[in-house]
Amino acid sequence: MINKQVARISVVGIVACLFAMLFMLSPASTSSARAATTDSSGSKVIDVNLTQQKLTASEGGKVVYSTLVLTGRAGLETPIGTYHVFAKESPTTFYSPWPASSPNYYEPTHINYALEWKPGGYYLHDSWWHSVYGPGTNGWHNDPTYGRQNGSHGCISMPYAAAQWLYNWAPIGTTVQIHS
Repeated sequence: MINKQVARISVVGIVACLFAMLFMLSPASTSSARAATTDSSGSKVIDVNLTQQKLTASEGGKVVYSTLVLTGRAGLETPIGTYHVFAKESPTTFYSPWPASSPNYYEPTHINYALEWKPGGYYLHDSWWHSVYGPGTNGWHNDPTYGRQNGSHGCISMPYAAAQWLYNWAPIGTTVQIHS
């Protein structure tokens, strides 16, 4: 008797799981999940001015947020152009693509908020190892908290609070415009 009840419960459980999976994979639920995480309207734009080392976020043509940033150093400049956020990670760890013997090598680095906008590891992200952002920080500079620092490896780095805000505001598909 107990074995029949267990078998009946197991069959009911399996059927319920299959029904739930079928419902989750239906086109209606898939497209609505996609709509909630992408910017199909194109109304959100992240503008990065490399000369000013400043990021401005706008929605419908109206500025909603701005922050100073730190961008690519000489030889590893941040690419100019128009891109779109295609991946978001929180948290994540960045691993150096360069060997330990390279002057560009860096240790595995914890990142809280990262938005990838160009294949090859170009991100908008927080950088806990910097306390100074803005003009002049994309080259060698003195950071009062962390000492002698250089610009990034091509990423657009920003304070933790700015990266957190941007991560929550910008869905996949958000336009990223980078210019001098």
